Amino acid sequence: MRLPLRYSVRNLMRRKVRTLLTVLAIALAVGISVGLFAFARGVIAAARDSGSDQNVLIIDRKAANASFSSIRLADFNLLKSLPQVARDPDGNALLSPEVVHQCRVQAGEQPNGAGTVRGVSPQVFAVNPRLRMLEGSPPSSGRQVAVGELAAAALRVPHELLAIGRQIRFEGETWEIVGRFSTGGSAMDGEILASVGELMAVLNRDTYSCVVATAASRADVAPMVKALNSRNDIQFKAVVETEYYRSLADGYQRVIALVLLVSVMATAGGLVSGLNTMYASVMGRLREIGTLKVMGFSNGTILGSFMVESMVLALLGAVLGCALALPVDGMGARFTSSALRVSIDFWAVAGGAVVAMVIGVAGALAAAMGGLRMSIIGALNAH
Repeated sequence: MRLPLRYSVRNLMRRKVRTLLTVLAIALAVGISVGLFAFARGVIAAARDSGSDQNVLIIDRKAANASFSSIRLADFNLLKSLPQVARDPDGNALLSPEVVHQCRVQAGEQPNGAGTVRGVSPQVFAVNPRLRMLEGSPPSSGRQVAVGELAAAALRVPHELLAIGRQIRFEGETWEIVGRFSTGGSAMDGEILASVGELMAVLNRDTYSCVVATAASRADVAPMVKALNSRNDIQFKAVVETEYYRSLADGYQRVIALVLLVSVMATAGGLVSGLNTMYASVMGRLREIGTLKVMGFSNGTILGSFMVESMVLALLGAVLGCALALPVDGMGARFTSSALRVSIDFWAVAGGAVVAMVIGVAGALAAAMGGLRMSIIGALNAH
């Protein structure tokens, strides 16, 4: 003999306050978990969407990454003669020499924030077709910069402080913002672009950090990487640009693991809350359990009824929790010295749903089993 489904649903409506508190507890755990999962997904997406598989990033062979690399101008000129490098209609090699510099940046009266300034030449638009100006113009000589669409998040300042016409300060100089750009979600969106020559003059350096070279075709990428890595006259380390950014993401595995650990802790907190609420709910219905047993319903049938109630609560909590997390979708979040876009995608929502289901199943089992172990007389005499 089975209990009708409407019995479980009616029980939820009979205890409106307790039902509401349980749903809110689950929703809070789900909302926090979805937000944290979305941040982790943002890190992965930023690495996945950065670079091009037709570009080769060239740095100093002894450097761990572009920030610590140094490429001499003479060595850069040698790259222009590589046969695998693509060329523009005027015959110029598609090479983008860049300087990657991390420093303290001040916007308005806000405290200095750690940011990444990238010195680039006009060729950067040719080797990075995803780079486009949203408004204003690219930076040129005269202490000009363009800011990424996530630069405000990276510096933790209001967006209006990075509007075109405003000024920022770094390395003891005042720079005018003349443009705002986007790369469609890559790591560069949290950076500040300046003229490479201008930045080198301010930093008093005569070397580039890296060079991005566009191959004539995808078939030329592997030969270019092999040719550069096998040369002994120049100390280059060449890697496909997409692989370079993926390797940086691999270095953030600990950060992602920490995010997931916090998610588990939030889940545990929600689980405890759900257990307490479900336990109180069951303990308040001991006479009801005893009555159902007298009527001939088995422990399995009664437990199934409680599971249905718990799953309905978990489903409502999951929907509400995802709704609570939705406002952070697409927001910029600071990460190291740059920023990324929080991405609530299918996997983040699925992670939140799993959290809700764990709370629902564990809460129902742990609480209901305690009540079902009591004898019929004990249950009927409970207060």
